[in-house]
Amino acid sequence: MDIEFLIKTAYALGIGILIGLERSTGNASDREDRGKTVFEKKRATDSEELIGIRTYSILSLAGFTSAVIGEKFPGLAPVITGGAVVLILLMYYRNREPDYGITTELAAIATCGLGAICYFNPQISGVIALIITVLLASKRFTKKAVERLKRVEVTDTLKFLVIIIIFLPILPDRTFDPYNAFNPYKVAFLIILISGISFVGYFLTKFLGTEKGLGLTGFLGGLASSTAVTASMSNHVKANPGLSGPCAFAVVLANATMFARVLVIVAILDRSLAYRLVWPIGTMTLAASLSVIFLWKRSQRRSGVKGETSKQLVLSNPFSIGPAVKFALFFVVIIFLARIAREYLGNSGLYLASMISGIADVDAITLSIAQETGKMNLDYGTGAIGITIAVVASSITKSGIAFYSGGMRFGILIGAILLLSTSAGLAVILLM
Repeated sequence: MDIEFLIKTAYALGIGILIGLERSTGNASDREDRGKTVFEKKRATDSEELIGIRTYSILSLAGFTSAVIGEKFPGLAPVITGGAVVLILLMYYRNREPDYGITTELAAIATCGLGAICYFNPQISGVIALIITVLLASKRFTKKAVERLKRVEVTDTLKFLVIIIIFLPILPDRTFDPYNAFNPYKVAFLIILISGISFVGYFLTKFLGTEKGLGLTGFLGGLASSTAVTASMSNHVKANPGLSGPCAFAVVLANATMFARVLVIVAILDRSLAYRLVWPIGTMTLAASLSVIFLWKRSQRRSGVKGETSKQLVLSNPFSIGPAVKFALFFVVIIFLARIAREYLGNSGLYLASMISGIADVDAITLSIAQETGKMNLDYGTGAIGITIAVVASSITKSGIAFYSGGMRFGILIGAILLLSTSAGLAVILLM
């Protein structure tokens, strides 16, 4: 027998077992007799014995068999599949109650179809089966989440999706100026990025609590844009001053992530340059990481004394595009200035270009310098200083954003931590 056929059969059987196991344990866990085991609960009623691991496995294999037979006898495949679907619908009709759902029966029909797909593409069938199993297992979480959702949150989510799916793709992805600075697509993407970080942070905070939610937002946002995180968190603080501690934690965590991200990018493009940056950028990362730990401990102490912040927090709407548009316009102006500086000053203006570019985007100047040093067009010492200046300029900018958007106390806290971290790194590279 063909080994490939056996593998496909194993996929079909495994899919049936996977979904059947989830349905068996999921249905059992919903009952009131908590003291019994899963399989004792399964035997609690006769009607629930109609569909379980064995039934789902047979359904999946039935779908697989219909696909095998259908290759030689196309007319029989729909008969076999249709018969299985009819049996499932009859079972639903027999067991239906006023509050009886149809999820189990839909899962059974999907299992039969996935079994058929296994004959043609078992890997895709396996992925779909895993997604279905996760959706089935997430019943309690999704039910609680939906119960906690407000109408405005659903509406704002739809607005956000409209901008991403409809508005963004129609924008031209090219520049319209002689300095190649203004790209409508990239500007809109930046607006979506900043708004998206606020959007994700809103729901993480809502479901995980203030400290965990904003902390996770800071880390994930730092992988994309620490400046966007700073702008987003500063707006949160302006609307909810009680969020100052958790938002500061998120901002510093995002910047610690950004420092590490710069090192990774340089290491990928030019290892020799990365060796030069390990000490200055590594010092910044270490200093910021220690500050993250300090802010976390301080937040925990305050939570213990004053009660959990998230309980006192009143969240506003999840989607706010106004602050993101203002920041994007500022970003375009800075890009213009950086491009003009590089155009007229050339290599002698590298440090100035690094400073101006760092105000808007550290990654752009980092990539540019790493490529130049890799081509031997720029010495490693100059390149390392240029990237360090860009990181310092970025930190100064984010301190200004925190001060302007988040208020004096928030700005002083963020500014002190970021400037101390970057000053330590700058001192290290100047002493090398």
